[in-house]
Parts: sequence; structure tokens; C-alpha cells
Amino acid sequence: MRVPPKRSVGALGSTRPDENNNVAEDCDNYVLVDRRRRQRCKQQPPMPTSDDRARLAPKPRPPRRRVYHRPDAIVIRAHDPSTYADILKKLKGDQALQQTVGSSVNNIRRSAAGALVLQLKKGVDNASDLGEELGKALGTTATASARQHTSMIEIKDLDESVTKEEITMALDALLGVPVSRRDPVKSLRKAYAGTQVAVVALPDDLAATALKLGHVRIGWVSCRIRGREEAARCYRCWGPGHVAARCKGPDRTQLCYRCGQKDHQAKDCKGQPACVLSQERGTDDHRHASTSSSCPLARKITQTRR
Repeated sequence: MRVPPKRSVGALGSTRPDENNNVAEDCDNYVLVDRRRRQRCKQQPPMPTSDDRARLAPKPRPPRRRVYHRPDAIVIRAHDPSTYADILKKLKGDQALQQTVGSSVNNIRRSAAGALVLQLKKGVDNASDLGEELGKALGTTATASARQHTSMIEIKDLDESVTKEEITMALDALLGVPVSRRDPVKSLRKAYAGTQVAVVALPDDLAATALKLGHVRIGWVSCRIRGREEAARCYRCWGPGHVAARCKGPDRTQLCYRCGQKDHQAKDCKGQPACVLSQERGTDDHRHASTSSSCPLARKITQTRR
């Protein structure tokens, strides 16, 4: 079969073989492109300035707050403030008291209310016994009471069958110190999901040890130990946000915390709860104890002063 010749289109340009030994036309109007992938130069990051160093530098951790453990004290209140010097002379002249109380006292000072304060040495844990011994020696001249500085902690995740006695026994085993005579468990209330929360008052050093441990085994549950922050409350007028040394309110030390009446204590109260703070300010909601945490007026005053 005969193939017709190709139609002539003019004079052909010069030809030359390429690198693959193929004949290619001479293309003077074209530019050869190198298709090999070139390595990209790595761009060097700019040198950080002083501002960048200050911004990127790790922030220093805040210093750990030091916990000061306040020692216990014995407060002596006399009917006549001018007789405190005579009282001290009488106590120092008793040799039996010199061996027991005198060896445990660190310093003697006056309180803001004018009472005599015998500050005990660190490590003395029988302040209540020493206070009773001083009270017997003073007789009717003055009264002596122990002031034990405590910190409040919370024990959470307690199951609903746990009692105060079980919590006290668990704390005795955890701390290695019998705390049962102090009656440390102040309240035991219900929490979410059928659990309970206990509020415990311990001496400052024992509370710091318990917080450092973080957990205590009570029954079948490993319960969490957390600190509890409480707002300052005056024991003289029961008002929140200040202490008795700066109190300008009425003296309510002889009243019942629960009903606000005289001649009995809250543990023996049989009347209806009545908050004297709410009644004083004309609040309708006053059917609760005066020092109760459920008092809305006390919470409002505390948040405002903070």
C-alpha cells in the first residue's frame, strides 16, 4: 500500500540530537528549563531580642508561704484588773505550780481586753489540764481558761455510714497522737452522691501534718483532706469581719448561739432557732442560729469585706 508523501511546509530547520539521542528541531525562541528540584535553603530564625527573652523565660514560682504554729495559752481574768500583780505573786510562790505550770510558760503579757495571758512553750499539749490546775489555785479571785490555737480542715468522700467516732479513731492512727480527748470533729454533714463531709479542728502542727499527707483511710474509702478557710468572726458580738479587740458592737457572750436568750447554752437549748444578727437588721429570714453558715446576711457581709 502506497503512502502519499507529506505535504511540504517550507524549508526545514537544522536538526540535532538531544541528550536521549532523539532528533529535535532547533528552537531558538525557547528557553530550556531545569526541572530538577532545587534544595531549599533553610532560613535561619532571627536572633531573639531582650524583650523576647524576657517574654519566653519561665516565670519564677512564688515562694512557699511559711506556716507559723501559734502555741497554746492560758487566759486569766480577774474581777479587779489591779490585782493581776498580786495574782502572779501568789502563783509564783506556789512550788507545786512552779514545777507544772511555771516550767511550761514561755512569756506573760496582757491581751487587748486587759486579761492576763500566759503563753506556753511550743510542744506543750496539756493546756486544758494546766488551766484547770490554775483555776483551782485561784479560787474565786479569778478564772483561768485554756486557749488552744486550732486550724479547721475538711475530710471529704466519707460514706454515709461513717460516724464521728470512726473519724476520730482514723485520725489517731494517722497522726500517731490521741486527738480524741479534744473532740476534734465539729460537724458531719451530707454531701453529693450520698457522701459526707466532716469539719475537724486540730492544733496547728497536727493540721499541717494532716494536710501534707492529703488522705486518710476511713472504713473502705481513702478520704481527701483539704484545708478550710473561715472568715474572722467576733466572739463578743458574733458579727463577721472583725475580732473582739476591735469590736464596737453589743456584748453577746452570755447569750445562746441558737436562740439568742440568756441563762443556757446552745447544747441545752430547746427553743426555736433565731438569728439575732438578722433580727437586728430587720431581715425576714432569721429562723437559723446566729453563727450558722447558712445565714445569708453573714455571707453577704463577709464577701463585701473581703
